[in-house]
Amino acid sequence: MIGRVIKGIGGFYFVHDGKTAVMGKARGSLKRNKELIYVGDIVDFDIDENDCDNECVINRVVERRNFMTRPPVSNLDMLVVVFSLKDPQVNYPVVDKLLAGCELKGIDPVICITKRDLVSEDELREAAAIYEGIYPVACVNGTTGEGIDELRQIISGRNVALAGPSGVGKSTITNCLHGHVDEPDPETETDYEESPLRPAETGSISGKTGRGRHTTRHVEIFALDDGTYLYDTPGFTSLDMPQMETVDVRALFPEMRRLSGECRYRDCIHINEPDCAVKAAVEEGRINRSRYDSYLQMTEEVKKWKKL
Repeated sequence: MIGRVIKGIGGFYFVHDGKTAVMGKARGSLKRNKELIYVGDIVDFDIDENDCDNECVINRVVERRNFMTRPPVSNLDMLVVVFSLKDPQVNYPVVDKLLAGCELKGIDPVICITKRDLVSEDELREAAAIYEGIYPVACVNGTTGEGIDELRQIISGRNVALAGPSGVGKSTITNCLHGHVDEPDPETETDYEESPLRPAETGSISGKTGRGRHTTRHVEIFALDDGTYLYDTPGFTSLDMPQMETVDVRALFPEMRRLSGECRYRDCIHINEPDCAVKAAVEEGRINRSRYDSYLQMTEEVKKWKKL
């Protein structure tokens, strides 16, 4: 049988076959070879007929499309980059670094602006305009559910994770997208820490730091009714970025990538060169200044890596 690992706790794994989730362990050969099993892995498994609880045994992990080590997840199609304009305030370089990481790993990014009720419509439009035409953008209010249907349509049928600073409402959005959660039956509830497909715990903003409190403690996937697998992950604020050349950074910004052939020099890095189409687009407002500033910051970081 083939299924997806939706949760792992204490050496136990929950595997979803498209209809139900079963719990089990990795076969001894996987343990001996020290093969890691990530949440999101597609696995071949068998039901242990000798076990009265019909637990499963994982035989092998199917080759991954992609994977991240922090947090340990695999086979992502899409990453929803979540931020708010207030409580906490957005840090655009952090947002843009997440988007660049998606470009590098072949993951489709989506922008989700939360807490839309805390800012004016002009502020909301200005923030959305930075990314419109580059990535899908949804503006939501997790408390009222406004904008959730639009986000649900964007991610429908995909393997999706939410990323961004703590406190921006990722767990609230997860609960809204999940739609409903059945209350556990005390007579059938297992002795394990938590059952899969539970609602995500939500938190608040720390008054001392102005940052959110982490509420998600481990990686878990919710299987939604429309075929979407929604990853709920703790502390997902960045993607692993490998060592790269300075010229490689420009390929991680789609709006710059589209114009690279119009620069005078083929190896133009869009900083000091004359007749640069990207710099002209920034001056004319066709590329947002904050995106260009993030590009400059990432380029400087790569230069520092090269010197180490």
